[in-house]
Amino acid sequence: MPESSHLRDSQLFGGQWATDEMRAWFTEPSRVRSWLGIVGAIAAAQADIGAVPRPVADEIERVCATLRPDLAEVALRNRSTGHSTTGLLEVVRAAVSTAASGFVGLGLTVQDISDTWTALTIQRTADLLERDLRSLLALLGEGVARYESAPMVGRTHGQPGAPTTFGFKLAQWGAELERHLARLKEGRTRWETVQLGGSVGCMAFWGDRSPALAAALAARMGLGVPLLPWGSSRDCVAEFGQLSVLVSATTAKIGNEVYELQRPEISELQESWRADQIGSVTMPHKQNPERSEHLVTLGRLIRSYASVLTEAAVVEHERDGRAWKAEWVALPDLCCSLTRATSLCVELMSGLVVDQERMRANVLGFGGLVLSEHALRIIAEGSGVEAASRAVRRAASRVRAGTQPSLVAALADAAEPALDAATIERLADLDHAAIGARTLAHSWRVGLDDRIDASGARW
Repeated sequence: MPESSHLRDSQLFGGQWATDEMRAWFTEPSRVRSWLGIVGAIAAAQADIGAVPRPVADEIERVCATLRPDLAEVALRNRSTGHSTTGLLEVVRAAVSTAASGFVGLGLTVQDISDTWTALTIQRTADLLERDLRSLLALLGEGVARYESAPMVGRTHGQPGAPTTFGFKLAQWGAELERHLARLKEGRTRWETVQLGGSVGCMAFWGDRSPALAAALAARMGLGVPLLPWGSSRDCVAEFGQLSVLVSATTAKIGNEVYELQRPEISELQESWRADQIGSVTMPHKQNPERSEHLVTLGRLIRSYASVLTEAAVVEHERDGRAWKAEWVALPDLCCSLTRATSLCVELMSGLVVDQERMRANVLGFGGLVLSEHALRIIAEGSGVEAASRAVRRAASRVRAGTQPSLVAALADAAEPALDAATIERLADLDHAAIGARTLAHSWRVGLDDRIDASGARW
């Protein structure tokens, strides 16, 4: 068997593109074991409804559980027949008794096997995804508790805007992840279902025993029962792809934010850095934000893979190999990139270095102009918003012109409106300027653990 040429299987670079847990699921031996497990389960399920003799089904299930076929032989049989599962079924038939061989794969199509494997793949990926989302939410909850009152510059259109807190930024990330966790819980009941349709998708081979057979197979596979066979309806696979896009958009957003705030001219955040780590072979001083930027890269790839899954939802008639065979390529790549993105985000947030002093200094930098909204609100209490806006604009102009050292000093020195000492003190109160952000961050954190527990997940 040739060595894999896929980057995620590279000994040198594979760790960037897939976790060991997810990569193991997609190895050829793992996939074959899963497919054999499905063949064995369908035989047992058919015995459950009386369609196959129980001793025969037991033998098929036992052989499928222990058989480790020669993959080269299976591949040769597939190529010689031009069919993607004939080789595997022939190997199973050769391994069981003559009495059982005629019942191997009875009524099954390749799509019944591969689509049920797709549901198992989504189930495995969703388990790992859920675990990582919960870990991220726990980390963000801890971060909000620590930094809900830590003032920092809120930036709009790439420019300093008004004070916020780092805790509020973390809470915003957490709120997105909470919604993803809720979407995941709600979607799994649709995505993780067996597919058993037979030739044209209506289970004609099993007649009026079809519902009982689907239920028996689902119970044995640990999957749900769909309302109808979904071989020609790929919307659930596409929907999982779209959730993956949303999750990876949030992790990429987090990565991009850390990437930007780590720039030395801002220097509010820093990825953890080991003493033996190398940022550049030619510029020894560099500490590149490798995790942050890679989250953005993974997000781009996930969006491209999800687009293939969406295209696969356009199916012709009752079966169309152009659709679901494209998923064979796109889905593994999506699942590996997705779980790598979430696990990498956990790594990033676990070691994130936060410089609160620099955050506060950046708020007060540039003459404290980011306090303009705070000043507008306080002055408007006595002068109205229009007069307050004019006064703050005049004061900001003097700061930019260099005739006043800060916005608060310019307002204190202005003849109109004349501000008393208590008002000037309020203008300079940075913590009060960020009180809205602090209040909202705290409100998100309260009850977080209960909300996560209520999501009723597997972990």
